[in-house]
Amino acid sequence: MITDRDSDYHPSDPAEWRWTETTPLIFAVPEARILGNLYVASRPNLGVCLSVVTVVQGVCRQAYEVDFTDSQVHLPAPKSFSDYTLENGVSVKVDGGPRNYHFKYAYKGGDECSLDIKFRAIHQPFDCNDPNENTLLEKPEGHVYDSRLGDQWGNKSADETYASGHFNTLGHATGTLTLRGKTYNVDCYDCMDHSWSRRTEVSRRAVGYISAVFGNDYGFHMAVPMDIAPDGEMIYEGLRFGFVVENGETFGLVSCKVRTTTTDMITMGAWVEATDVRGKVHRATGTIIAGHPFDNFNPSHIAFQSLMRWETPEGRVGYTELANIFGREFLAARISRSARL
Repeated sequence: MITDRDSDYHPSDPAEWRWTETTPLIFAVPEARILGNLYVASRPNLGVCLSVVTVVQGVCRQAYEVDFTDSQVHLPAPKSFSDYTLENGVSVKVDGGPRNYHFKYAYKGGDECSLDIKFRAIHQPFDCNDPNENTLLEKPEGHVYDSRLGDQWGNKSADETYASGHFNTLGHATGTLTLRGKTYNVDCYDCMDHSWSRRTEVSRRAVGYISAVFGNDYGFHMAVPMDIAPDGEMIYEGLRFGFVVENGETFGLVSCKVRTTTTDMITMGAWVEATDVRGKVHRATGTIIAGHPFDNFNPSHIAFQSLMRWETPEGRVGYTELANIFGREFLAARISRSARL
């Protein structure tokens, strides 16, 4: 179970320089077809962190089409992970436990981009390592080691003394974004999370990170191991973990099906079906309204990220993220000119 302590750094072996803690914010202005990211990955035992802010408008199939990006590595790591300001202009403050965050940013190179956004969870954060919340941990597919998931998402901690962890939270983000002289109101829903673990970053990750949120009362999220067929088709293999939120209550998912269509690896259309522990089935279809190859949040990974317009069979509409996250070596082993798989 996630507690207020989990907003901050977690205990780690001081000699383990690979220990990493992350916090991402995903936000959108759907009416302007804007998708944004603020991401922090800190290695406190090294005293350094990476941080990136990226904003795209519409579909950017190539990295050079992205509307704004500020990615900086080797920033001094913050002393606290619940209230800090980085040298790149990013500020993060936890306000009332892991349910509530306040994010600020102002580009230090000029006035091209700034934001002030508050995130308010619509439920108790989901602990994917707690079998009382994630019933898939009772099955092999929920905890067997899978290199596609890196050092998180159910893969056993390398050192049991210092356990890894990961919580995910659906929530409501409100505030403002200023992009190249124009200010937009931010009023959206999506998933934010906090992970902590040793990260070896061997670039073999392949996971679909899918959220479909339709308001304060309803949404679902899932992490799905992936592969790529020789013809480039995206293959979604089972479910590592997931949950649905209904009227403030959280129910773990037990299975899912995902189908997508892509262009240049970016998801253009999607169909998802998920079944929760009650046997209730949740479905949604999605169409891209913004997206890009998010390739500078981590040097060893690319997230082909789409802001989807989701619609349920009942006609409810939501705008949230679908990201296919790949290690560069995972891709190279399968689709490069020298691929052997």
